Amino acid sequence: MGRKKYLGRYDKDLIKSIESKIVRTDKIGVAGYASHVKILEVNRPFMVGEKSSEICIADNGYSELTFLPDDKNWQITAIYDEHDEIIEWYIDVTRKNAVDEEGNPYCDDLYLDAALMPDGRILLFDEAELENAYNTGSVSRIEFDMAHEVMKQLIDDKIIDVTYMSGFCEKLLSLFK
Repeated sequence: MGRKKYLGRYDKDLIKSIESKIVRTDKIGVAGYASHVKILEVNRPFMVGEKSSEICIADNGYSELTFLPDDKNWQITAIYDEHDEIIEWYIDVTRKNAVDEEGNPYCDDLYLDAALMPDGRILLFDEAELENAYNTGSVSRIEFDMAHEVMKQLIDDKIIDVTYMSGFCEKLLSLFK
């Protein structure tokens, strides 16, 4: 089974406190939910990558803007530093996007991810994890193939593109002002 991720929530091991808001995105012509999380205080900065190219993706003053579209199999998270400069856009392929019985939007993460860097590089992640989930029966062949097809489509349709992401995230951010 994939991993359930709720909008507007955070890892309590990494982060002490946040401000969070969730909105519907219909006002900008796109059906879904968006969350804006402002990180007030971390237990420790969260670094990712190799030692020589490590980047910080969570620290005091950072923020995350996440979009969870209706009826799609992906989620986008834009990560900003304390100066509101983009660090990366992170794309999760999802098994499904939904709202639970209590009205909380979430996705079932389907392992395969990508990061779009501000310079346009696209980095793919967790292909081995998806393969392992398929080999152990946690993911069906249909889901395995769908994960790859969704990622390919996002790249081919220029969704995973700096120009598109910048403009789209600006529209999303306008919902929180």
